[in-house]
Amino acid sequence: MTLSNRPPGQSLYMRRFPVGLPSEDDFEVREAPAPKPAEGQILLAPRYVGVDAALRLIMRDSEEFLFRVRPGDPIHSSTVAEVIESRHPGFAVGDVVMGSMGVATYAVSDGTGLQKCDLSLGPPSAWLGPLGTSGLTAYFALIEVCKVARGQTVLINAAAGAVGSIAGQIARLRGARAIGVTSSDEKCRWLVETLGFDAAINYRKGGLYEAICAAAPDRLDVIFDNVGGEILDESLRWIALHGTVLLCGATSQYTQEKMTGPSNYIWLGTMRARLQGYVVFDYADRFDAARREIAGWLKDGGLRLAENIVDGDVANFPTVFRGLFESANTGKMLLRIGGG
Repeated sequence: MTLSNRPPGQSLYMRRFPVGLPSEDDFEVREAPAPKPAEGQILLAPRYVGVDAALRLIMRDSEEFLFRVRPGDPIHSSTVAEVIESRHPGFAVGDVVMGSMGVATYAVSDGTGLQKCDLSLGPPSAWLGPLGTSGLTAYFALIEVCKVARGQTVLINAAAGAVGSIAGQIARLRGARAIGVTSSDEKCRWLVETLGFDAAINYRKGGLYEAICAAAPDRLDVIFDNVGGEILDESLRWIALHGTVLLCGATSQYTQEKMTGPSNYIWLGTMRARLQGYVVFDYADRFDAARREIAGWLKDGGLRLAENIVDGDVANFPTVFRGLFESANTGKMLLRIGGG
């Protein structure tokens, strides 16, 4: 398709700071003509847009964060896109790339920050899941930071989410027991029957601490936390001697104007345990090697692709994004644009 007959594109912007859960009114869609790449640039058509809860963390009227989205700013997300026009010697039409770009119909880039997707390792969508930041986060957290070993017990909070669903599977591949905490009986069955978790707990039934104790009679060697709040508090009460609590995310806090820390931290002292912060980009120089190992697990069936794909366009992003906070997803939440 030539520039002259390409339809106009859409781009998503933040209209106002959300209060509590994000809503459609917090965003606006703007139309613009299809852009024309300059010399040394490429024109991209996003195909899969990652929908991540962490976006809500930086959509707030606060000076506490290094990176923020303000009213009038475009919304960016990790995206897999196809090169549809190239004036860059390093990219050809048809190449599939991954990177952070605006939630939009089109994107123009000079190639900086883009990763070419080797589709022999996995399909395009997998480059936002197990081969993307979600999978790499789980991989380095368990293998390098927590050093999960055979015979240990790992509790995964938000186990049915993008990172948790992979983390539990990697724990099993390492020979550990994986226990997932999630929000419904249906998700519990999915974790155990489809992904191979040893046990799963529906925290909405109440009695979370008692359920954790029953599922892990020898205590928890690792708590892989993506939630914070009450779920982390109850988990901390059952940490094992010299255990590790990994702070990977805190989705329960992202919609709160004032964040609260764990109240049961005293157990860290009693059990000589450690509370560990973590950012996956510390391991960026090892991403390619990790992807090759993860791809091997995908091919031999040791790791199942866990993704929740919603078909739509740019205007559907706010609804899909809100769904993350309403427990709508199993696995990585993706918005597929233009048929993928």
